[in-house]
Amino acid sequence: MKKHVLLYILLGILSLSLGLVIYQSQNNDFYDSTGQGYRWSELNQKIFIVNYFAEWCAPCLKEIPELNEFYSWAQTQPHVVFVAVSYDPLDVAAVNQLRVKYDIQFPVLAEVGEHFPITPPAYLPATFITYEKKVFPPLLGEQTFDSLQAAVKEVEILLASR
Repeated sequence: MKKHVLLYILLGILSLSLGLVIYQSQNNDFYDSTGQGYRWSELNQKIFIVNYFAEWCAPCLKEIPELNEFYSWAQTQPHVVFVAVSYDPLDVAAVNQLRVKYDIQFPVLAEVGEHFPITPPAYLPATFITYEKKVFPPLLGEQTFDSLQAAVKEVEILLASR
C-alpha cells in the first residue's frame, strides 16, 4: 500500500514538473528559424540588436560577412543579443534556405508577431538597438563589425552614466 502512495506522489511530482517545463517553453514571445525562443522579459535586460534585411537588397547581402563577425563577438558578450529579421514575410523553411545560400551565421527571425516593438523600416538595411524597452534611432545602410561594436559601446556608455 505504501509503495502505491509513494508511486502516486512521484507521478504527481513528475507531472507537475513536466507541465511547468511545457508551460515555460510556450511562453516565448518569438522564435528564430532554428526554433530558439526569445522572451522580451529577458531581452529587456540586454542590449538587443535587430538587423532588417531582404534578399533583393544588395547592401543587405554585402554586409552579411560583417554581421557574421559581429554575431561571433556578440556571443562572447553576456549582455548583447543580435538577430536579424527578414523584411519579406518568409516561412521558416525559406529563411533557412537564405541562411544556407548566403552563409548567414546569426539567428534570423521568420515571424516576429504583432507585439514586436520594432516596426519594419522604410529603408534597408536598417539596424536597431533596444534596451529596457527603449528603441534607439536606426543605423541605416551597411554596417560593419566596427560600426556595430561602436554602437554597442555608445549604449554602454549611456547606461553607465545613468
